[in-house]
Amino acid sequence: MATSLLHQTLYRWGRTGRFGETAEADLWPVASSLDPSSDGELRRWHDRVKPWLRVGDGGRPESSFFYAAFGDEAVLIRRIQPGAVRSASAHLLFGAAGVLTPRLALELRDWTWAPAELPGRAPMVNPNSLIPHRSSLGARARAEELRLPLATLLSHVLVGPAPIEAPATGDTMALLWAIDDICTVFGSGLKDWPDWTVGFETRAEAVWHSAPPSGLFLRFHRDAVHPAPAPGTRFAALALVRMYLKGGTNALRDLRGTMGLTDLDTVAARVARLIETAGPTVAAAPAGPTAPAAAVDPAAAPARSPGAPSRQRPEPSAKPGASMPAPTPSANAPRSASGTGEQVSCPICLGTLDWGGLPVYAFDQSLGQYVELALPKDANEHQRARIMRTASVRCPNPGETTTAHYLPAGYGQYGSPAVYGFIGGTTSGKTHLAAAMVAAIERGALGAYGMTAQPVDLDRHQGFLRDMVHPLFTDGTWLAPTREGEVAFADAFVVTGGGDTPRAVALFDVAGGELSNVGDAKRFLDIADGLIFVADPKRFGAGSLGDPAFNTVLSLLRSSGRLSKVSAAIVLNKADLFKFDDPVAYWLSRDSAVLDPAEALNESADVFAYLHQRDAEAWTRPYQECERATLHVVSATGTDAVERGVRPLRVLRPLVALMAMTGLLTSAEAQDMGI
Repeated sequence: MATSLLHQTLYRWGRTGRFGETAEADLWPVASSLDPSSDGELRRWHDRVKPWLRVGDGGRPESSFFYAAFGDEAVLIRRIQPGAVRSASAHLLFGAAGVLTPRLALELRDWTWAPAELPGRAPMVNPNSLIPHRSSLGARARAEELRLPLATLLSHVLVGPAPIEAPATGDTMALLWAIDDICTVFGSGLKDWPDWTVGFETRAEAVWHSAPPSGLFLRFHRDAVHPAPAPGTRFAALALVRMYLKGGTNALRDLRGTMGLTDLDTVAARVARLIETAGPTVAAAPAGPTAPAAAVDPAAAPARSPGAPSRQRPEPSAKPGASMPAPTPSANAPRSASGTGEQVSCPICLGTLDWGGLPVYAFDQSLGQYVELALPKDANEHQRARIMRTASVRCPNPGETTTAHYLPAGYGQYGSPAVYGFIGGTTSGKTHLAAAMVAAIERGALGAYGMTAQPVDLDRHQGFLRDMVHPLFTDGTWLAPTREGEVAFADAFVVTGGGDTPRAVALFDVAGGELSNVGDAKRFLDIADGLIFVADPKRFGAGSLGDPAFNTVLSLLRSSGRLSKVSAAIVLNKADLFKFDDPVAYWLSRDSAVLDPAEALNESADVFAYLHQRDAEAWTRPYQECERATLHVVSATGTDAVERGVRPLRVLRPLVALMAMTGLLTSAEAQDMGI
């Protein structure tokens, strides 16, 4: 059969065929291009492909494909069974493996080249006649939404040639196209290339009816679970997928040259070098600013001692919403100790401060306000250090964008804060989610992740608890939505335990609706590190254009060139209303305080598929467009009857994911979040 022409054979259910009358009904060849006298050749192929001719006892409307190379020969089978088993049929195309490649098999997926019926002596197929029927999947294979499933699948491919199972989806063929692209660039023509040539079966049965073909064989079926990334190869897979999505096979060829892979004569050796070179830093987010010195503990309260400073010049009370005038500092007032000229971002007003030149204050409980501190001239080094532990710095509030506010005197050591914002429509529940997150932090729930958190501004933190947390959790009342056009500071914390140094985290509630003409929103997005996009499932439906707040924020980020610099956690909120839906029910039952990138990948894949199922593709835009992103099943209140008590579900998971994606958490697991 050494010819560039391809053979074909048609199978139908029955008792008769090219082999004559048979004792039992089954799929038998009724037409073939093989010579009638060469029963031995037809029988050889029949015995070889018999385990792969059927898709199972139950019917299904979709066609199913099987492709494999057997030495120098290859076969492509299109299997159909719309109803009972007697409706089953199969059409085979087979010939030289150098002609019938995985790429040709994928290009012929529409099967428009084949007639519905064939004569008993079917004609051979000239590959040139197939050209009008070949269609590419190159664009779809490099779609951003395939980043997660492709990276997961590729991580298992890089482990070595073996059978791999994955769930059957509408993008199965596109994933196979991408895997074939990547494998071909790095392995075609090498001596172990036959083992790495992609074989596949789509929409298969859950049970294997025969040993799989040797080498790399990808099997997709409906009952397969989403595999977790292979731990030893996930970083290399992530690097290759990112490069492939951005630059296609040309980028991979450039990598092949620059890494010296052309000097290696086996696919296995090239893959080993890719894995070794990638290492755990491939997926790392840019690290946050490091602290220049040991952190000052703002929570430690020193005892009063002789020679302690007097509290001078209490500041006048300010009207609600008004900025307080800055008093003239006294000559003896201590200064913040971060070093003159160091620039630090304020997490409350987002202004840039010259930290080293700011006077220091203390909060007077009896007066209910901050007063400036003046150190006695004879205070020794230990006394000064003790005083500074509970001292605060007043932000000069550049631009007077908010009311007066204070930061711990040691805050300058934490570098710029990680700035996160809640994005969503007025009915999405993002204000309730922010309140539930702060309540969880207040209860010490971050401790389960190995972290502690202290409020940056205790007075403002207490105000948020009073105005937002207690009404929801204690009084059982719904919270008013953020006022239209407003970017409201919620709270800020200094988080310890996530990395080598403490880091401040600031939370903002961004009003829904049209934000393109709101200066505060633009200014906020210019420095935001991460966004929590809160989706309202009550707004899902066919023809929906998505959440206007999502769309506007993404447009603003794209126009400013910051889209690739902002991480995203997309939250399917109000999940309690759909707690019986699959996979919502499954994920609501899982809330372990473990940073597990494999579990995050699986949850993201499930939520992504669920949104598509609910005609909510528009709500997946942040996942598709942001460089790093995760999707989460969450309920801010756990009920639609808050008067009976709220029971938040999984509210910290999107926040912890953002901490990982923005570099606040620095573990190996954190570096792999959000691919």
